[in-house]
Amino acid sequence: MARTISVKVPVATLISDIETAIAKIDADVKNYASDLTQYKADKAKYDEASVKAVIKALGNKDLFGTNYDSTIRVGSTYGNRIEVSVDKAILNLGEVPVQPSEPNQRESFGREYTTRKQILERNLKILKMTSQEEVSASTYGSILELL
Repeated sequence: MARTISVKVPVATLISDIETAIAKIDADVKNYASDLTQYKADKAKYDEASVKAVIKALGNKDLFGTNYDSTIRVGSTYGNRIEVSVDKAILNLGEVPVQPSEPNQRESFGREYTTRKQILERNLKILKMTSQEEVSASTYGSILELL
């Protein structure tokens, strides 16, 4: 029969982890505008390179076909339109730039719709008021999900 193990985590360690997470959120909020500007510039370059690569690929008639496994597939869609699909692998464009997510956006945490920073600050305030030196591993685990 298995026995349960009771693990305790020092409160000072948990406080330090929460303060680090809050500082990281603050730094991410500060850098978000510049990261978003950089993303938009990178995305514009990527889109421009995509158009140039597709135009170049359309000049090679050997790549054309009507099957779904064709490198460049041409087909008609509803209405009066022609659809051209180009396999991204032949364009050699690299990875698509990833838009940075807003660092302190409001989310649902159980019944609350709040920011991660607000919950961390509330937990930090409670931990600083406690006289206990250790918390249970389950408490640490629930806070660790926010970090």
